[in-house]
Amino acid sequence: MMFGSGCSCGVGFANLRLADFEPQILEYLNTKHGISGFSGVPDLLRSIVKQSEGEKHGGQLALLTDLERSIDSFDELHRGR
Repeated sequence: MMFGSGCSCGVGFANLRLADFEPQILEYLNTKHGISGFSGVPDLLRSIVKQSEGEKHGGQLALLTDLERSIDSFDELHRGR
């Protein structure tokens, strides 16, 4: 799935919500970062917050950056920029 590619496929669907794309976002993050088993983005974020400092590593920063980019891309498409 391409994010931020300038696609206008989401424009014109005012009733679409981020939750409608959540499975695709999680699939993208799983493919790129090897995460799985989360019911949704909030579940993923809770698991990161609950990890001890010893368990946290730089890979999470990259994952969060990709998640932010995905959400920003959705926002741009939804607003029709």
